[in-house]
Amino acid sequence: MGGPDCPGKEEYDKHLASGRFLVCFLVFSAALRTCTIATTEDRISACQMKILIWKIGALGDVVMTTPLIRQLRLTNPDAQIDYLVGQSSALILRGNPYLSNLITFDEAILVRRQFLRLGKLLDAMRGYDVLLILDKHWIFGLLGWLSRTPKRIGFMRTRIEGGLHTKRVPYGELRHEIHYYLLLGKALTESVDLTDTALELPPATPHPIERPYTVLINSGGENFREHSAVRRMPHKLFSELSRHCASHTKVVYVGSQAERSAYEAFSYPTTVNLCGELTLQEVWSVLKNAEAIFCTDSGLMHMAAAVNPCVTAIFGPTHPARKCPPGARWVWADSDIYDSRYELFGKIPSSDFFSSLEVNSIINASSTAWFPPGSVAQEK
Repeated sequence: MGGPDCPGKEEYDKHLASGRFLVCFLVFSAALRTCTIATTEDRISACQMKILIWKIGALGDVVMTTPLIRQLRLTNPDAQIDYLVGQSSALILRGNPYLSNLITFDEAILVRRQFLRLGKLLDAMRGYDVLLILDKHWIFGLLGWLSRTPKRIGFMRTRIEGGLHTKRVPYGELRHEIHYYLLLGKALTESVDLTDTALELPPATPHPIERPYTVLINSGGENFREHSAVRRMPHKLFSELSRHCASHTKVVYVGSQAERSAYEAFSYPTTVNLCGELTLQEVWSVLKNAEAIFCTDSGLMHMAAAVNPCVTAIFGPTHPARKCPPGARWVWADSDIYDSRYELFGKIPSSDFFSSLEVNSIINASSTAWFPPGSVAQEK
């Protein structure tokens, strides 16, 4: 992400290698469409500000934006607050009581560089007074600029990213992601409360499963931006954790259909593999009713913490100060090999994570719930 002179951006450069063509196309498109854009005066209402939150997606990341939505509504009660999000993550926001409208788009336009479809995306972004840009790559700033929204608030991660925003929030130091999103809101409305960090999900769909049980999740690193197993526990460690839990209680595995076969390797008389059998809303019900949840850094980790306080998050290459959900316990044994470029720029590390972590450390995790969002967390 960013320019080729910025370290740690190899993964993103692969996705947007034809940047010159994209810039030329977008500028040309903007010139052709200028006549259809309403003036700022036409769009601004004296009684209702129109705010658009824009994020491409990723389930866990979208869950972490729910405190921002809530705070925007509480501090701008009369505003029209809409959210533009990729189709694959829209379910997280359906029925959110603080949103006026939920607008979806096909994220393949950006992920697969379908530049000829960008006009449709720009149409969805136009007509607002404020645009909150939650993604950091320079392409999002460029598209925001082309939308002609008068006030554009976003992150500045490097010198060449965020330059087209009208207000910029520096991104990079060790803060929780929820805190960063709230800082975007604070750049718009000073009264945004940075301590309001509770995560929210739509109502769950009940799923009949006999209690008590513990949920184990060994997932993460599979989305439109990444395909790696670096956030997952190695086979030996997860096998020991599964065996330990299964000897004391019923163990339930949840995940996608593609993950089902991986969990079959950890089958015991007291395990239940529900991967691929449930809707996401049913998964929320299973998570909500669990006696305990042990999970790696993944979208399901954030969803679990939104519905259940008994979550232990198991970290490897990512930092709990950035990602551990509010109220969750955490365990981490890789602070000495932490490489921030993975979380900042998507550069997948090659270190041997989780190697010094033991099952007893996971079971007995008793660290503080998480790092306070109102202050910069310190690396250990």
